[in-house]
Amino acid sequence: MAEVTEATVCLLQRLLDQDANTSTRIRIEPGHNGQGEALITFRPVSRPHVGDVQTLAENLDVFVAPELADTLASYVLDVATPGNLIPLVLRAQPEPSEPAARAV
Repeated sequence: MAEVTEATVCLLQRLLDQDANTSTRIRIEPGHNGQGEALITFRPVSRPHVGDVQTLAENLDVFVAPELADTLASYVLDVATPGNLIPLVLRAQPEPSEPAARAV
């Protein structure tokens, strides 16, 4: 399941606050730029679409379109470092650590 950092939730919440309608959730979905290159878009929504997958995000409902869910499942959506032209980045989720061996 995709994870969304607290800093990213704050950024997305600011986008929602600027939105003219009363959307209270964000949907991550596929899109294309003017040159036809694939990209990920963030759209304010009032409810998830059928098949959407909820992310791990606190204080904001963020959903992923089903066609992106498997691709984004092992990533963390985070705010980029200052000076980066793209405000959000995807980082690989850390591998879960193995439990310590126990003596029997």
